[in-house]
Amino acid sequence: MTAPTQTLAPVSGFHFACSALFYGPVNGCETGSCGLAAVIGAFQAPLLRYAARLLNNVTLAQDAVQNALIKLARRVPPPEEPSDEIRNWLFRVTHNEAVDLIRAEERKRRLHTAYAEQLDQETGGLCAFDTGADERERLVLECLDVLSPLQRQVLLLRLQQGLGYDAISVIVGEKSGYVGNLLHHAVKALAAEVRRREEGGAPCARTKRD
Repeated sequence: MTAPTQTLAPVSGFHFACSALFYGPVNGCETGSCGLAAVIGAFQAPLLRYAARLLNNVTLAQDAVQNALIKLARRVPPPEEPSDEIRNWLFRVTHNEAVDLIRAEERKRRLHTAYAEQLDQETGGLCAFDTGADERERLVLECLDVLSPLQRQVLLLRLQQGLGYDAISVIVGEKSGYVGNLLHHAVKALAAEVRRREEGGAPCARTKRD
C-alpha cells in the first residue's frame, strides 16, 4: 500500500479534547489529566503514522487515533504515565478502529456503486445530468423542457436529490406506483429528445402536459 503524502504531524486538538473533556484542563494537572496528557504526547505521533499507513488516508487515521485516545480517556483507573502496556493497548485499539473504518468505507463504496447502477438502469445513463461537466450533460439539462412540470419534478427529486419513490410520492402528492410510471416515461422522453438533438434535430416545443 502506498504511503500517504500528506503531513503526518500530531493533531494537538486530540491532546486537549481528550484530556479536558474527561479530566479537566491539561495545564491544571487535575487527577488523571497529567498522565493522559503524557501518554498522548508520547504515543500520538507514532499512532498517527501507523494508522495513516494502514488506511492510506490521513483524515481517517486521525479519526481512528482520536477514537482510541477517547477510549483510553474513559478507562478506569486513568493512565498515570506512558508504559509498554498502554502503548500496546493503544496500537491494538487503533488497529481495530482502522479496520472498522476500512469496512465502513467499503460499505459506503458498495452502496454508492449499487445506487449508481440502479440509477443508470432507471435513466438509461442519464443519471449524471445535473453536473454540467461536459457538452452532453448540458444538452440533457436543456432537454428537460420537453417534460411536463410533474415529470420534471419527479426526475429531479430522484436523480438530483436521490430520493426514493415513497419520499417522492409524499412530496408530489401522488402514489409511489404512479411516481415510478412518471419517472419511466420522463426518462424515455428525455433520452429520445437528447438523441434527436444529437442527430441534428431542432428542439421540440415545451410540453404543456401534467
